[in-house]
Amino acid sequence: MTTSMGKTIRLGRLFDTASQTSMILPMDHGIEEPGYAELERPAELVASLAEAGVNAFLMRRGLAAFALGSFAGRAGWVQRLTGRTGLSPGLETEQLVFASVEEALRNGADAVVPTFFIGPDTEAIQLPQLGAIADECNRLGVPLLAEIFPQGDSRAVPYDGPYTVEDMRVAVRVASEEGADLIKVRGAMDAGASGIAMGRKIWRSSDPAGMVRALAAIIRHGASVDEAAGLLAQGRQDQFVG
Repeated sequence: MTTSMGKTIRLGRLFDTASQTSMILPMDHGIEEPGYAELERPAELVASLAEAGVNAFLMRRGLAAFALGSFAGRAGWVQRLTGRTGLSPGLETEQLVFASVEEALRNGADAVVPTFFIGPDTEAIQLPQLGAIADECNRLGVPLLAEIFPQGDSRAVPYDGPYTVEDMRVAVRVASEEGADLIKVRGAMDAGASGIAMGRKIWRSSDPAGMVRALAAIIRHGASVDEAAGLLAQGRQDQFVG
C-alpha cells in the first residue's frame, strides 16, 4: 500500500535494483534470549553480510548505531519497534511498543517493523497499536513491514506454532488490511514473494556470508535449493548466474 513519494523512495532502498528482490536480515534478537555470542561484537559480521549482498538489516536502534559504519551506504535499515525480553518467559505474545515511527525516521531508518499477535487474549491492545503505527507510517511516508502471528492453540509456541493455514491466512490478511507495505512470512518465494527476511539461520550458521550468497542465488537468479546448497558446500555461491 505505497501511497507517498517518501514510501516509494525508502522502499527502493530495501530492494536489489537489478532483480527487484529483497533480502532483509533480522539481527534484533539480542534482548530476547541470552547466549547469542554472534551479536556481542557484530560490526565485522554486519560488514561481511552487507558485502555478501544483504539489502537491509532489521535491528533495534542501539545495535544499528553501534554497527552504523559497517552498513551505512551499503544496505538499508529497518528499525524494530516492539519486543519482550528473555526475562519475561511466557509473555512473548504480549508485545510491548518500545519506539515510535517518528523517532525511527529521525534515526535514518528506511522502514519500521512491529511484531503483534492476534487472538482473543491479545487483540484488544495489539490491533489498535498496529493501526496507530500504520497511520503514523502513512503520515510520515515510512514503509511498514508487519510481522503478525496468530496466538494459536495450546500447543503453539510463540513465533514457531504450529499454526493452521487458516490462522496464518488471517494473520497475513490483518497485516495487509491494516496497511503493511511488506509482510514478514516464511516459505513464500514459490508463492510469488519478492524476497525474504531471515535472521538466526544466517548469522548463526558456520558461514553467514556464504549463506547469504546461496540465498541470493535462489532469490535473484532462480537457483533451486539443491543448486544453492551445492554452491554453499563448494564455496562458489557468487559464481551462480542462472
